[in-house]
Amino acid sequence: MSVTVHRPTCTCTCSSSYSEPVSSILLDHERLDAYGVSDQLDVEVVAIGKRVPRGHAWLADQAMRASGSANLNLVEAMGRRGADRAHFLRISKGSALEVDAALQRLLRRGACDAASRARARALTVRLVQMLVKLIAFAEGSG
Repeated sequence: MSVTVHRPTCTCTCSSSYSEPVSSILLDHERLDAYGVSDQLDVEVVAIGKRVPRGHAWLADQAMRASGSANLNLVEAMGRRGADRAHFLRISKGSALEVDAALQRLLRRGACDAASRARARALTVRLVQMLVKLIAFAEGSG
């Protein structure tokens, strides 16, 4: 799944030509559906965070940090192999679960509307399911 990006003046021996623009090359994490879901979750969480009323900013910030962590640790995992990859995927899963808990706190405190919470919850559940399978695969049990 690794991607080699060559410059127009590449002198390596891979005999690959540089015919595609760099913007059209997908990196490893961009090939994963889980990355797309984590990106959508982050967009939803940030939108919720921007609407949170005064007094709840700390919890919205926590949700946004956790969402970013879920996304970035998934990306970092794709640059690793074996147990190291599984480790970063587990961190990503933990962060996704933290997003869910923080958004539930915001909902219970009246700082988040139910429709936004439901959209974020659906994305979180989907992401966690994907991460569980990716972890099992990275650990060799999937």
